[in-house]
Amino acid sequence: MTRLQNEQLFQMFLFCMLWICYVNMLFQMKHIQDHKHIKKLSILSVEKLVFDTNHRKILNKKPVNNFKDKDIFIINPSELLCENVKCDSLQVLFIVKSYVLNFGHREAIRRTWGGMTKLRSKTVFIIGYLDGIDYFVDFESEKYKDIVQLNMIDHYQNVVFKTIYALIWLSRINITSTFIHFVDDDRLIDPLNIYNIATRTINSADLILVGYLLNKSETVRDKSSKTYVSREDYPYEGYPPYIIGGTILTNEKTVGMLAVAVEFTKVIQIEDAYIGMVAHSVNISFKHHAGFFPYKQNMTSFIRNGVSSPGYENTNMLIRDWRLLQSKLRRMQLRKKDKK
Repeated sequence: MTRLQNEQLFQMFLFCMLWICYVNMLFQMKHIQDHKHIKKLSILSVEKLVFDTNHRKILNKKPVNNFKDKDIFIINPSELLCENVKCDSLQVLFIVKSYVLNFGHREAIRRTWGGMTKLRSKTVFIIGYLDGIDYFVDFESEKYKDIVQLNMIDHYQNVVFKTIYALIWLSRINITSTFIHFVDDDRLIDPLNIYNIATRTINSADLILVGYLLNKSETVRDKSSKTYVSREDYPYEGYPPYIIGGTILTNEKTVGMLAVAVEFTKVIQIEDAYIGMVAHSVNISFKHHAGFFPYKQNMTSFIRNGVSSPGYENTNMLIRDWRLLQSKLRRMQLRKKDKK
């Protein structure tokens, strides 16, 4: 090689090295920025609230939300819920967030885990409103007396308000339950397993949410996504850790605390992230349990490790897998008896 060629190769090598260093520096700066952003998020967006236990009031902040419940409940069966069930000593109260048109989902739940359990339990459905179907909702409510209907349009952006008003409703009704499980209407759950986990992980004095914990979740800025949140509503690029909203296990004390604290945190439409932010603000702790599946798995995995699984938009599939679950559980119990 000539001297000129060697100099050219050296220059190319030097350019490549400088380019690699530059790209690496940009990556490091972005990583540092993101880290600072998340740190800033935990300090600024989740302001800790001072709670007066005696008067059940927040002392250090004024409310930013005004959740009026006077005209929000179209159907409120609180006085009728316990006609056929002893509600002064429930072991588990299931609060099911359900789309108003999902009549089949609710019926399937009543015929499976929501109505056929050995626990002292009760299942209540939280739904929204759509024009033109009042007759069918009224008929369902009159028949089962397990519908709480909100006076707001039933679409994805209002799911967070189903949880908010469910908390408010629960804090004001005269029903005592050791544990409360918030769950979506597309899930199969094992009630006995839910109760067993609750008794091992939740005390009555605890402030705690149990479920599948997400430690990192980015804010979606794509306007075409249903989980889009504007910078105006939420300026940060990530959420604090939270329990996925499709299935959350807790107790009455935690529900009561959340019902007070929701008035002091600006609402965003990402329901589980929002409830996580509210929980952080009043020092409610989180307990991860992998059995609260974030996505559907096969029945073998569910029977071995699961307590709650999504993916049951097909109601026949829910009934089928519930029967399969009960059959396998009975066989397991028989094998245990035979060994004894």
